[in-house]
Amino acid sequence: MKENSPLSNCVLVSEIKTDLNYTLAVPNVFGANVEDVEKFYCLVTKAPKTDQYIFDMGIVAFINPYGAIALVLAARYLCSISKRPVKLKKLHNNLYLYLKRMNIFNISGDWLQPIDAFDEDWSRNSNTPNLLELTIIQSPSDVTAIVERAENIFTNWLKFPDLQNLLRVISELCSNVYEHSEDNCGCILIQKYEMTSQKQVAVRLAVGDMGCGIRQSLISRYGEIKHEPLEYIQEALSGQRTSRATGRGGLGLHTVEEHASNAQGYLWVRSETAAVKSLGASKTKGHQKLAYLRGTQIAVEFRAPM
Repeated sequence: MKENSPLSNCVLVSEIKTDLNYTLAVPNVFGANVEDVEKFYCLVTKAPKTDQYIFDMGIVAFINPYGAIALVLAARYLCSISKRPVKLKKLHNNLYLYLKRMNIFNISGDWLQPIDAFDEDWSRNSNTPNLLELTIIQSPSDVTAIVERAENIFTNWLKFPDLQNLLRVISELCSNVYEHSEDNCGCILIQKYEMTSQKQVAVRLAVGDMGCGIRQSLISRYGEIKHEPLEYIQEALSGQRTSRATGRGGLGLHTVEEHASNAQGYLWVRSETAAVKSLGASKTKGHQKLAYLRGTQIAVEFRAPM
């Protein structure tokens, strides 16, 4: 695997410090490539301790599932320091409606709250065929419900075997959160996009937790087998190690990688200070010395003909 760490050289964007509040000017990275979100994590993890954190969302133009998960996890992290929800200011109306549609504020209201009042609201349709709203994963029944809901949503346009592969990926990633992360607030979010010019549809899903992470999950079963967080991600992707007592299934990331590659997509796995982006087993790129964030954050993209 080729290793690279350009993301470790992230530069903080403008920050404003007052006596009690700390405002972070959020970069416009939530709708960009998954690697670009590292600029946001770098900003968040370098923020000093204060009583109240505020995210200035003024230049944020778009949010995709991985960006939304990053926003929620960053709010959880900062809320654990200040003991107060992070406030969002200068949030554009279309982004507010998107976050409402994704059920972000209902699920994450203890960590993340908009400051501004909005005249418009989104009448959320729980049966929409395009997305799975932010959903917390706490038990096997949650995993079952998420897979069933996803099947009802995506069966309308994904055909076998694409649908079954997607459901396997969702089941595996959700089970990892429940069985391995030790975080009872891990969550998933899925969105369908139509790419008319390419005559394709894309499914982008993101799963995130702030639990023990891949390294500790494998150490708990095998002891110290490597030195760096990146090496543990590589072990998980190789499919040679399992953190399950049965010795079967493991972290399942190797299977997820295969399905994403077969569907002309990608897999992004981030844990602690490292990440890997894979377009297939022979097309991977590793990143080290990233901003430290507990747990594991994953993005997957699938593509299929329209």
